[in-house]
Amino acid sequence: MRISTNLYFSTLNQRLSEQQNKISTLQTQLASGKKAPTASMDSEAAMASLRMNSTLEDQANYRSSLQRVDGQFRQEEGLVSAMRKISDRIHELSITAANGTYSAEDKVMIATEVAQYKEQLLAYSNSKDENDNYFFSGTKNSTQAFLMAPDGSVTYQGDQTAIFVEIGSGEKIRVNTIGSELLGNVSRTADDGSISKVSAFTMIDDFVTALNSNNSTNISRAMADAESFSNSLSKKQVELGLSQNSVANRLEIIEEKTILYKNILSKSVDTDYTAAITELSTNMLALEAAQSTFAKVSQLSLFDYL
Repeated sequence: MRISTNLYFSTLNQRLSEQQNKISTLQTQLASGKKAPTASMDSEAAMASLRMNSTLEDQANYRSSLQRVDGQFRQEEGLVSAMRKISDRIHELSITAANGTYSAEDKVMIATEVAQYKEQLLAYSNSKDENDNYFFSGTKNSTQAFLMAPDGSVTYQGDQTAIFVEIGSGEKIRVNTIGSELLGNVSRTADDGSISKVSAFTMIDDFVTALNSNNSTNISRAMADAESFSNSLSKKQVELGLSQNSVANRLEIIEEKTILYKNILSKSVDTDYTAAITELSTNMLALEAAQSTFAKVSQLSLFDYL
């Protein structure tokens, strides 16, 4: 009888201890807001939490990169739009100058205006971003993209290297515009029908020379040059617009993923207060009942079993 009684007391005491441990764990979860406040409480959940937090950090880095890229695209679009206005104005002036009613003196006055656009175009092409990097120099972004020599000739000093930024796992996007591609691809058609490429700066110089010399043939050629330049810039504007749309779509996807991952992480590591409070109440009632039973059994003597 003594062995059975001792075993009963031992079993009951063990159950009381287990019940108290459950209550202590639930109270800790409610106080910390976490299912496993320490890694030792649930190592598997802790590892899953680390992996999910790492994934969320990756998404945050991608978001930051995309926001910087979007800002760069917007600034480039503004610069290209400004260049497009210059090109369109030069095209208008070439049409005006080609009009037979304008005198040689009138064309010299037009040449004065056209010459000013070369300086403006050079300034736009050598613009910098907020980090003091040149937009159109390729990877040589600390080097001025275009340099004008004392004789007025303009040369490109950057390189032809495209820059890509990672915006997702295994996904990259090109983020730079090569200056020589933007300003060096004016298509010029010769009398024999052959096509050559000249820079926008050469186009302006040749137009100014044609105006000052009243060369009607080259003034007409300037119309075609300016139209080609405007078309090229228009194409670039479309490309930048599409790139901005791509970035915006990618940002939306990242936001959706971030919300999803945070919800998964929350369900994995955060305390469900409603469930925890209900379970705590149940366990406290069970503990009280067990303590009451233990107290009654403890008062029993050997004679109570006879």
